Amino acid sequence: MKKLLTACLCMALCVSGALAQVRENIWPKGKMPSASESQIAAMLYEASAEGFKPKNHRNPYLEWFEAPAEEVRNGACMILISGGGYYTTCDMHLIDLWHKELTKAGVQCVNFVYRTPRPEGLPYYKTAWEDGQRADRLVRSEAARRGYDPEKIGVVGMSAGSHLALLLGTSSQTPAYDRIDKTDDIRSEERRVGKE
Repeated sequence: MKKLLTACLCMALCVSGALAQVRENIWPKGKMPSASESQIAAMLYEASAEGFKPKNHRNPYLEWFEAPAEEVRNGACMILISGGGYYTTCDMHLIDLWHKELTKAGVQCVNFVYRTPRPEGLPYYKTAWEDGQRADRLVRSEAARRGYDPEKIGVVGMSAGSHLALLLGTSSQTPAYDRIDKTDDIRSEERRVGKE
């Protein structure tokens, strides 16, 4: 009986840890614009792992962190964007730092992982910009369900992530890709942009 209780407790802890970060693909299957077999969407620690299969990491994603405690929640959400010169997304330590500090301050955090390396035959930021506009729309669409204000969404990034954050903040009126579904009817507009 003691072994059974211990096993159940271990499983519960594993499941609760797994739920702390929930991944959501950005593009519906077969609908990703500028798709390329030469690009992946993975943090450097993932791409460096033994047994990494690029074909399983083509779709950019949002990685939702746990919600802030109810007593400090302030209705804000921050999209965290890693840098890496558009060659990789490598700032997991910074993403972790931002996530911990912002969550303590009452901000819902979401890690945005875009496609790298730089696309062939397109501007170096093009696919990341497409991914970023779509990610912003998805984050806006989740506001009511996740308990934050869609008017209090910001982005913060490092290196290429800073460039992408500024691009998202200054080019919201220019579509980066053609509409593919109703999510694209949601405006993509950042009012709060930060860079590291």
